[in-house]
Amino acid sequence: MLLNIISKELKRVFSDRRLVISTFVIPAISIYVLYSLMGNMMGNVLGDIERHTSIVYVSNAPQSFSNYFDTVKDTYNMEVDFGDYDKNEFTERIRSGEVDLLVEFEDQFDAKVASYSDSNQSPEIMTFSNPSEDYSNEAKNNFVFDILEGYEKEILTDRFGNINYVKAFDVDATNQESAILDEKKAAASGLGMIVPMILAIILFAGAMGIGMDTIAGEKERGTMATLLLTPIPRETIALGKVIGLGIVAIISAACSFGAIIASLPNMLSSFGGEGVGPIGLSFSILQYVQLFVIMITLVGIYVGLICLISVRARSVKEAGTYMAPIYMIIMIAAFSTMFSKSGGVALYKFAIPVYGSVTAIKEMFSFELSLMEFGVTSGVSIIVTAIIIKLITKTFNDEKVMFNA
Repeated sequence: MLLNIISKELKRVFSDRRLVISTFVIPAISIYVLYSLMGNMMGNVLGDIERHTSIVYVSNAPQSFSNYFDTVKDTYNMEVDFGDYDKNEFTERIRSGEVDLLVEFEDQFDAKVASYSDSNQSPEIMTFSNPSEDYSNEAKNNFVFDILEGYEKEILTDRFGNINYVKAFDVDATNQESAILDEKKAAASGLGMIVPMILAIILFAGAMGIGMDTIAGEKERGTMATLLLTPIPRETIALGKVIGLGIVAIISAACSFGAIIASLPNMLSSFGGEGVGPIGLSFSILQYVQLFVIMITLVGIYVGLICLISVRARSVKEAGTYMAPIYMIIMIAAFSTMFSKSGGVALYKFAIPVYGSVTAIKEMFSFELSLMEFGVTSGVSIIVTAIIIKLITKTFNDEKVMFNA
């Protein structure tokens, strides 16, 4: 009888073309399109900043700087105008993004630099930029950390003949191996900020669409009462409903999993993964298995919660009302991992339902998920799912609840 109930639930889903499309096709396509678009858009934003010609105005520039800039101007994608400008006239233009940067040299800059031994304070160069504008930030960084640093070195070289006279030591001047970088981890770490959050939410939304109608819908239509009056044990009916929805949710999770793998090349490229190579070189087979198992166990919790709420509700509308706070909790758990540190996560956090699973996915993308952490989060999810199923079967024996008394 259990198989008959399961097959009935599966037939109800797979015989409805619109339900199949909304449950399996649309979520998978949504994940692929969303992740691919995010990767492409982030890449376009970074490329756009690099291609942008910075608009910089330099006021009261000394002759020494004008001469220096002429030697390096072809190195930077920067349009620089020299003149005597009033800061107040540029404030609104910088705020609106029309101008990226205003640089103002102190009066008699060259003379004050030349008389450094007679002065208690170095001459000042002031910059005015808009931190909320990417173009403005890029212009300031290039001007301050590249152009002005080079200009300062030239002044010191002219003054002392050898710039090493004013330095006590160098840091990594000849060390070409200073950055010991795990390229795979660097390319995938950015994914760990976004993928777990979106994945956790989409999996719940996909299971919720069918789950509420599986039990609450039948109670509302009266077909559940007819089924309960048959000589079939209530526990069998409950397990059949849960397993049927679980199979559908697992297939939906598999479709989502495939969409994630298909969209990984675009996501990796946006996070600097061009040099990582094929996807197979980025993640091992074990990591793919871990991701899939975590997704399946997470779906188990989702299915259990959705079925339990659906059993308690009198109608699909009421089930949707009860589902709203659960959905909010799921979203909070998913979003919270975006702001947590990778690595060094306390083991007990992996035992927190939903949050632990999302954290484990994030750690997997950071190549820091241990077998112990994987075992804890998967085991807890299975235990929680079993407890919820027990509550569902117990609720099925409550006549008032099942017959909407």
